[in-house]
This record gives sequence, structure tokens and C-alpha cells, in this order.
Amino acid sequence: MRDDKGHRIQIEQPGRPRLYQLDDLPGYEIVGVITLAGRSGALARKYSNGVFSMVNSGTMRPLDQRLVKRALGIGGNAGAPAQMQGGGRHNVYLDAESIAIAQALGDGNISRGIRLALKSRTEPNPA
Repeated sequence: MRDDKGHRIQIEQPGRPRLYQLDDLPGYEIVGVITLAGRSGALARKYSNGVFSMVNSGTMRPLDQRLVKRALGIGGNAGAPAQMQGGGRHNVYLDAESIAIAQALGDGNISRGIRLALKSRTEPNPA
């Protein structure tokens, strides 16, 4: 796959991303190795929004999301969140502690954390 400047984009999954990024990055998932325009680095995906970046020793470089998703074979819905049957968008106002709890429950996704907390609250407790 080529980017706009004719440089080749190559993604290896899983590859050897620890050659480029030794430590885990909080809030990111290392998904492989990306080579772009002769530069290689770890391919990281942010948990909260799914944005991909190239990482080298903690330095993050932005990437064209459309090209990365195309190279990975991910659908072209421009990063839109998945639609749920009967779901709807609602704004909620939470304190910092509640946000941290929801992020922890939802693996970085606040909405998922809220849904899991509500689901666990409505399930009957075995006595």
C-alpha cells in the first residue's frame, strides 16, 4: 500500500514492536510494526478512540488513519463508533472518580464501563 507521496506502507502483525517501543504506553495497545517512508516503528492504537500512531522510544508520530485502516483491512467508516441496536447518544456529567472507575471497568472506554456497571447492577445476586 502506498501513501499520498508514493511511500510504501507496510504493517506486520504481530511483528516485533518491542524493538521500537520497550515499555507499555498507558491508554495504548501495541498492535504491530509499521514501516512508512523507510521509517519503522511500533503501531499503537489508543483505547479510547481507536486512533493509530507510530511510536519510537516514546515519541509518537501521527498517521493517516484511512491508510492505516486500509492496510489493516478495517472497514472504511472513518472511525465512527459501532452502532448498537436501540442505542442512542446521551451526554452525562461525571466526577473524576466516576470517570476513572468507568474507564477501568471498560478498558479505557467510559461508555462501555458505564454499560457494564449498569448491567451488573441489574443482574440478580445469587444468595
